[in-house]
Amino acid sequence: MKTSKSKRSYWTAAKAGEVLDRIELSGLSISRFALKHGLGVERLYRWKRRLAQEHRVPVASPRFAEVTIRPSAVTATIEIELSGGMFLRIVGDTRVDDAVAVLSRLPVR
Repeated sequence: MKTSKSKRSYWTAAKAGEVLDRIELSGLSISRFALKHGLGVERLYRWKRRLAQEHRVPVASPRFAEVTIRPSAVTATIEIELSGGMFLRIVGDTRVDDAVAVLSRLPVR
């Protein structure tokens, strides 16, 4: 009597990434997508964790610098010196939380 073994397919990181991208585009939860396509839920979660760890960008600790505010006769201007000699200049009426939102999206070097 022969026993039939189910042939297990092995995924590469690229294949897993493609499947995870399809899940995101589908708008379905991982569980629903897995059920719909006959995939193992735990396999998808393992790949999601693994790929997230592999692509994790090291986060630099924030550095703080002294800020000098100079009054301007023409318009309100905020100028911030960034690393590498770059400057960020915000001209006009700007709320502090808007400026913080812009700064939080800048890449940290």
